[in-house]
Amino acid sequence: MLIAVVNRSTLVSNDEANIMCQAIQIQLDLHMLPAWNLKQGTVRFYSDESQVPGYAWVIYLIDDDTAVEGALGFHQEEPTGKVDGYIMVKPILENGGSVLAFDPNNPGNYTVSATLSHEVIETIGDRFTNCWYDCGEYSWCGELCDPVEQIGYPVEVNGVQVSVSDFVFPSYFNVYATEKEHMPFNYLKTPGFSQFAILSGGYCIVRIGGPGTEQQIFGETMPAHRRAAKMKDFARAMRRKELKMNKNKVSICIK
Repeated sequence: MLIAVVNRSTLVSNDEANIMCQAIQIQLDLHMLPAWNLKQGTVRFYSDESQVPGYAWVIYLIDDDTAVEGALGFHQEEPTGKVDGYIMVKPILENGGSVLAFDPNNPGNYTVSATLSHEVIETIGDRFTNCWYDCGEYSWCGELCDPVEQIGYPVEVNGVQVSVSDFVFPSYFNVYATEKEHMPFNYLKTPGFSQFAILSGGYCIVRIGGPGTEQQIFGETMPAHRRAAKMKDFARAMRRKELKMNKNKVSICIK
């Protein structure tokens, strides 16, 4: 699996985009892929979009997307079966975020690099945005970063502490897991965090019943601008039923 990253943003340099991809590749190789027992996954920056192989999935860094106002990122399945995604740089920076540097005094600060990390991980883990895990009467959307998106951690590349996203382990989606046997449930080993839970700054899409019954659960400290953006975007998440039933459309899960 090759995920190509293309920079169309005027707010991020190609050098910064390349550093992000190097950090995320380290994260994949050492953290995410082993945790999920996956063989491989490659993320690579392409300064020349024409050089992206035709078989690659592509994530674009762009300034903003007026069609998905306020969203930070998403990935989607195209009618061809290929997957692509977008990271919106402007709303991250306008709400106090940064491009890539991890801030140990504010580990929950949004960054472009951690948002890209989030989207790469979820593209690998839930590539078709159609994975659900049952827990009682609810089904939880199989997104690996949403429940713990409030916090990141650093991966060093060329002396730069690059911020990447926390993610949940497979045990998180196991209704039979117990803390004694299956802890931790996320990479950062948050004390008290358990399966089918969200951190105070995270969120999740759940549903009761089949497609079309989706709703969102927000952590109590999720920033107001993030809640507002997700409420605007959520109409698109609610359309998953229609999108899956019509092969000429796409499926989409907003971050």
